Amino acid sequence: MGFARRETGERDVASVSPADFAENQKVTVRVRYADTDRMGVVYHANYFAFFESGRTELIRRLWKPYAHLEREGLILPIVEAGCRYHRGAEYDDLLTVCTRIAAVTGARLRFDYAIFRGLEADPLVTGFTVHCFTDRTGKPRRIPPEFMAVLQPYLT
Repeated sequence: MGFARRETGERDVASVSPADFAENQKVTVRVRYADTDRMGVVYHANYFAFFESGRTELIRRLWKPYAHLEREGLILPIVEAGCRYHRGAEYDDLLTVCTRIAAVTGARLRFDYAIFRGLEADPLVTGFTVHCFTDRTGKPRRIPPEFMAVLQPYLT
């Protein structure tokens, strides 16, 4: 799974661009000073918060707000995550977080992400998270059929 790769000079960058994503798969975030580290770039773990923004907004746009899922007794804990850092974002950068649903199996759902700065063609960061639908006790639950119906057109 994930994005194809290509060689671009000195670094290996995911072969993906903002044009590969529908508008409902994009979220814009501005880097806050609190997101950066002493070197002036976004602290590595904060990219996962950006991923969360993209993921929760995609679920909202495709189906319903995540808060509604929780009220209905469903949660989506992360069971696996990964991130590849190509270049760092800096304070006040305007980022586009692109999110796609990459795989659906039983109770699991995989999201792939690419984060771009402005109109740049190469991603700063690419990554993924895998989630498992569970009830409040942590028992796995199959993905609701109405959500599966919504997901079908977006599977890559």
